Amino acid sequence: MVDVAIRASSDWSSSGNNANTHGAFAAAHATDALLERSRDVVGRLLDADPNGVVFGANMTTMTFAFTRAVAHTLKPGDRVVGTRLDHDANVSPWRIACEDSGAEHVLAPFSPSNGRLDMDALAQLITPNTKWVAVTGASNLIGTMPDVKAVVALARSVGARVFVDAVHLVPHMPVSVRDIGCDVLATSPYKWYGPHAGVLCIEPDLLNSLPVAKVRPADDVGPRRFETGTPNLENIAAIEAAARHLLEEDMRNVARYERDVFAPLLNGLLAMPHVTVWGPPTLESRTPTVAFTVSGMSPDRVAESLAAKKIAVWAGSSYAVELVKHLGLEESGGVVRAGVVRYVTSDDVQRLLAAVAALDSVSLRRSGM
Repeated sequence: MVDVAIRASSDWSSSGNNANTHGAFAAAHATDALLERSRDVVGRLLDADPNGVVFGANMTTMTFAFTRAVAHTLKPGDRVVGTRLDHDANVSPWRIACEDSGAEHVLAPFSPSNGRLDMDALAQLITPNTKWVAVTGASNLIGTMPDVKAVVALARSVGARVFVDAVHLVPHMPVSVRDIGCDVLATSPYKWYGPHAGVLCIEPDLLNSLPVAKVRPADDVGPRRFETGTPNLENIAAIEAAARHLLEEDMRNVARYERDVFAPLLNGLLAMPHVTVWGPPTLESRTPTVAFTVSGMSPDRVAESLAAKKIAVWAGSSYAVELVKHLGLEESGGVVRAGVVRYVTSDDVQRLLAAVAALDSVSLRRSGM
């Protein structure tokens, strides 16, 4: 978390304004103002209508709640189209909604050779009975950024709505919900230096019309109809601060910085004969995230070796279950994932490259060569 977000959470906790919404007294007014102000700031960060900005526990929980509401609008014969590039938080909630409603859930493939979404296959799957298309803004595992505006256009051609999982996109690139034209965009503030929480940007008319599960006294229109119970106000104060921080930083500057730091990481791994990079082999249309495997070593063992040198990476699927299956890497343990964010430096990248390069001699010794 960025320091201003940490302070904002602490300051709110000690402010004496820890009330609830819609009261007649000062602390309740302050709570209402915090919610309104935070929706406005997040709306500016994402170029989204603040009247559709909804706060919640995390993206997965919010997506399950959203798709449960959507399930009431689906029926047998309807179709929901997803992709094999997606994190399971944008796959399983839709699959379950389809199982509950009798609708059909299908997934578009991607190219194993370059990690790009197969747009021709996607177009064939988006049939006239398609009601929703759920697509990632960027793969959390291999970094691929599909052309979401083209996906929206395909969906609109049959009158379908679009849900974009932008959890892995928002931390790395400027994002405009209005420009994308989607109906819903999901993001996780902890990915952009805020607290563990979730945000959905929902088109307001859709938000107000969905049959959401709520208590009777809750608002009938607006974001509060979707925010069950008392808001996590301390977290929301931190979300506002993190969003303001990124507005001040300017996401275009963040993207440039990360690209410059990431380029040597991608190129360095591609140049190692004992390393296989999975996903896009270039810097185009991708986030600064790379997935790789090391010959002769399981991903878990690679991660452990790097952790011993105080280099933090992930091993496995990172919840991109369908992606790892599509690459044929499920039984071998998935991949190693490394990424660049705003606080990662060029020195960090060189340490990682040196550590991975040293794994070549380790694997050769273990194989007896």
